[in-house]
Amino acid sequence: MTLVWSPDYAPVDGDFDSVSLLLKGEGTNGSTTILDSSSNNLSVSVNGNTQISTAVSTPFGAGDGVLKFSTSTAITNTNLKLNSSDLVFDADFTFETWCYATQLPTGFQNTITEHGANVNAGSTAFSTGFAVRADNAGTSWNINVAGTSLTAGTIVTNQWTHLAVSREGSIFKFFLDGVLQGFGTNSNIVNPSQLNCNIGSRPDGDRPFVGYLSNLRITKGVARYTENFDVPTAPFPILSPSTRIEVGDGFDVEAANYILAVEAADATAGQSGGLEAGVRTAINDFVVGCKSDGIWNAIKASCLLSGARTLEGALVPLKGGAPTNFNFTSSDYDRELGLVGDGSTKYLDSNRANNADPDANNHNAIYMTTGANGGKMGASNNKIRNSSFGNRTTTYFTGFGSPSLASVNNSLVGHTRISSSEYTYYIGDTPRTGVVPQAGQSASSDNVFIFDDGFGSRTSSRFAFYSIGESLDLALLDTRVSNLMTAIGAAIP
Repeated sequence: MTLVWSPDYAPVDGDFDSVSLLLKGEGTNGSTTILDSSSNNLSVSVNGNTQISTAVSTPFGAGDGVLKFSTSTAITNTNLKLNSSDLVFDADFTFETWCYATQLPTGFQNTITEHGANVNAGSTAFSTGFAVRADNAGTSWNINVAGTSLTAGTIVTNQWTHLAVSREGSIFKFFLDGVLQGFGTNSNIVNPSQLNCNIGSRPDGDRPFVGYLSNLRITKGVARYTENFDVPTAPFPILSPSTRIEVGDGFDVEAANYILAVEAADATAGQSGGLEAGVRTAINDFVVGCKSDGIWNAIKASCLLSGARTLEGALVPLKGGAPTNFNFTSSDYDRELGLVGDGSTKYLDSNRANNADPDANNHNAIYMTTGANGGKMGASNNKIRNSSFGNRTTTYFTGFGSPSLASVNNSLVGHTRISSSEYTYYIGDTPRTGVVPQAGQSASSDNVFIFDDGFGSRTSSRFAFYSIGESLDLALLDTRVSNLMTAIGAAIP
């Protein structure tokens, strides 16, 4: 097994370039957009009731969804279909998935996959097909590789099981939860002319799989498992060693982790290939610079809303928890300029509580690339922490006089609470100090929103960055973010 795991980096797969298909099943509950996370980015045809579901936990506990198929053997034509020469196996291969069957079938039901024409009893397609399904009794698994049939293992319902078929030379082996169940002999080409791959039923839609699948992966040309193995405890990687970032390359560990997480989110959203070298370097320089300035530790929740290839990548947190997206779509996102609001329905929940930072030691900041009708960032019912803001962290930034927020472009806007009696606000590259907050009031536990003042008033400005946390020097943060945005703009083609 060639997976490379490290506590400092996202895992990589030494055989990722050989992965023909990777269906992770991540996404929004009920979505019928099923993405292939392999480098092939194959088109997946979704039929019947097949969809992403969050009704059950993933095999790894918390997660972002699994693939849901039929809820009954009576429901047919619920499957996924693919057609590609990448799914023709002329030598070694590995098919694997996590399986959660919800009922025991009868008569070769619970078809997890079937390649080629119908690979059923008496079919001439036995000589070229591949199938993973229940046996005729409905209690064991049946594997067919190009005409050689193997029945082994016990079907267990209502729990996740890792299932794998791996062929090396002429020997194919079947594993459940990493334990060898049986083997057979066949070196024939699988699916040489049909080119079709069916997930969740036979090609004719009959004999459906009833339950859920997660992280279904086909590796062509590689027998990943030849003996008992430890089942991975995390989703399959979508990175190859060529996209791995090493500390020896001069990258800060936290910067490297963030870059890999963004690239993984981009790839899941259908944009593989990684970030440009210049974008990677810009992010690393920002993190290293903030640490050098002594402001990194004060940042507790932050997103770089630019640089990534997709909106999904842009919402990966630089620090702290990920924000919850309310109504932003890909059309609202620009890699250089960031995310634009609509002044009405679109905002982010930072998922950081308004009172998570001390009353006498806190900051909120956004980097506005276009000012429009002001920068808004706040939490509802938060009481007053900074009087000129109207509310504790409701960063309206609209009542400060000159300059007008509509004319503030490409600038950090924010405030920092320096002590119990003073804070600094910052707009248009200008710090303004000495404002005395109202006394005797404290922040609520409501979350801080972005693009929203906490009371439902929203902005149509465009933001490329936000930060929440303890007090820091906003001028230093402004310099670091401004340099970051300039470098990203220069690096993106």
